[in-house]
Amino acid sequence: MKDQDLIKIIKNGENSLVEFKSSLVHSDSIAKEVAAFSNTAGGSLFIGVEDNGEITGISEEKFEEKIIQICRNNIIPSIIPVIEKYNINDKVIFEVIIDRGRNKPYKVRTSNKFYIRAGSVSIEPTTEELVRLFQEGEIFHFEVKPVPGTSEADLNLNLFYDYCKNYRNYPVTDEDSVSLLTNLQFLSDEGYSTIAGLLCFGKNISRFLPQSGIQLHRFSGTDVTSDVLENREMEGTIPFLIDSAIKFVASNTSVSSTVPEDGGQRIDLNDYDPLIVKEIIVNAFQHRDWSIFGQKIRIRMFSDRIEVFSPGKIPNTLNLKNILYGNSFYRNPLLSQIIKDYGYSDKMGRGLLKVIRRSDELKLKQPVFETDTASFTVVIFRRT
Repeated sequence: MKDQDLIKIIKNGENSLVEFKSSLVHSDSIAKEVAAFSNTAGGSLFIGVEDNGEITGISEEKFEEKIIQICRNNIIPSIIPVIEKYNINDKVIFEVIIDRGRNKPYKVRTSNKFYIRAGSVSIEPTTEELVRLFQEGEIFHFEVKPVPGTSEADLNLNLFYDYCKNYRNYPVTDEDSVSLLTNLQFLSDEGYSTIAGLLCFGKNISRFLPQSGIQLHRFSGTDVTSDVLENREMEGTIPFLIDSAIKFVASNTSVSSTVPEDGGQRIDLNDYDPLIVKEIIVNAFQHRDWSIFGQKIRIRMFSDRIEVFSPGKIPNTLNLKNILYGNSFYRNPLLSQIIKDYGYSDKMGRGLLKVIRRSDELKLKQPVFETDTASFTVVIFRRT
């Protein structure tokens, strides 16, 4: 970095990607900022600069080695930073460059605390934010988290027995139901139902998981200001909800017929291809982020398109381009397996790729895939 660029950064002050520390900074303070940057979007820690932007410099010898030791020994898991050294008006400044971490969450060893960056300060994350950090780091899957206040009694055992018998070929009786539920991760070792257990076999799911269910809307026009023709909010197990969503779209889809010019058999043409609709709906349930409590999966039908909204961003290990080429990451591997067992998918990460190819085969307008920091939306266009 050129001196004038560094001076400009310092003049602009601290922000979500920039932090200043004086030469007298404590080791744990450095560790806190490094952990916060790693848990968020990365950033630069400038040491030798006061909070007000005054350049006071570093006089301590072997300071670079000290920074490396802090990042290796004071942060769990350890971090290897990039360190740059500058000399501004005979004052030595160190820039500690931190990338967005891949092994989240990072914490300070001495305090055993996690931190994230919020604006120009580093703060402790909320419980929900911490859960997402664990998910982003692929350390555990939220779907197997136990739900306090629940037990085996909150699961429909007849539904579970049917699943075991018809889809997993597991013989099960009342005597061994708890053992099997635990082994399959539908019950925790403490006897609580897991999120996956409730979502697939729960009796009163929304009581414990208000983010469950699906919202189904149909509008007369092309936006939400048009008249509402149908408005439903469905509750139930994931297989029930997938079936309900597919039926909702089918019941609101027109079918026209055409006869080939060669006089062949009549061909029925749906406004929306059933296979494409099914793949998109199943994908929404397979990959939604169940740690997001304030939103449900949502389907909106307009006069010219369908929008399928699923809470949760694309995992950090993927981007939209490689997902559409068939690369996959299972945010919810247990739920994905159950959805496969019920025959809704093949669990090979090919759903969106199949949608693209199916659209080509039928000469349909390609769906649009939209993602942001908190959701994934697919827009399916009506056949014209």
